[in-house]
Amino acid sequence: MMFLLLVTVTSMAVAVIMGVIAWRIAGEESRRSAARIAALAAEIHAAPIAAVRTADAGMARRAEIGVRAEKARPSSEAARISSSQPWHDDLELRPGAAVVSNPGLFTATQPAASGSRWAVVLGIGTLAVGSAAALAIVLSAGPRSVAHDRGAALAAAPVPLELVALGHERDGDRLTVRGVVRNPAAGAAIDGVTAVVFLFNRDGGFLASGRMPVLSSTLPPGGETTFVVTVPGASDVGRYRVSFRTDDRIVPHVDRRKLEVKS
Repeated sequence: MMFLLLVTVTSMAVAVIMGVIAWRIAGEESRRSAARIAALAAEIHAAPIAAVRTADAGMARRAEIGVRAEKARPSSEAARISSSQPWHDDLELRPGAAVVSNPGLFTATQPAASGSRWAVVLGIGTLAVGSAAALAIVLSAGPRSVAHDRGAALAAAPVPLELVALGHERDGDRLTVRGVVRNPAAGAAIDGVTAVVFLFNRDGGFLASGRMPVLSSTLPPGGETTFVVTVPGASDVGRYRVSFRTDDRIVPHVDRRKLEVKS
């Protein structure tokens, strides 16, 4: 669940960042497009004016040359040249260079810009949908996973045994402890249960211990069995403690003995 929550938060953060990037990219593309249009418009309007100015300058220069040459020639030679061939210094009136507008200049960049924008939008949409789906999975799986974890914990925790009877007797320096233990109906079957008895002196110091398997090798749910443990060296015993275990773990238990009411 923590992994899905982390993925959701990360996806939402990435979606926000990509949205900001897409907004900046769109603004930059718009500014670049406006700048390209302005530059092309300026070039279109500047080309005819430059051509006309160049033509006017050429005409003036050639006319001036023709006038000066005419003044330097004798009148008879000038008349002969004018009658024999046309005047070469007259400039032919040429129409202004036609400006061919290329529609592709404006439309060629549009698909790339629109394509990049659509790619960014598609990526943001995918991240948003993924974030929503992950959030829905986390919210829907949260209660069930918590309940499942609780159920698994309860199932993993063993049901404690119940000590329903306990007694002891002395024989010289030996202490024999007898009792009855029960496996609750809600518990699972347990194999190889051993009863362990610890002896302590009157000051609380440890004296000795002993152990003995219970009478039944397998303790089914709801079943009961007896145990008898004899511990030597108990001449100075002050109290004792009983516990149960298997080969690999300690089995918890609770005291269910009926308390005697003294009159």
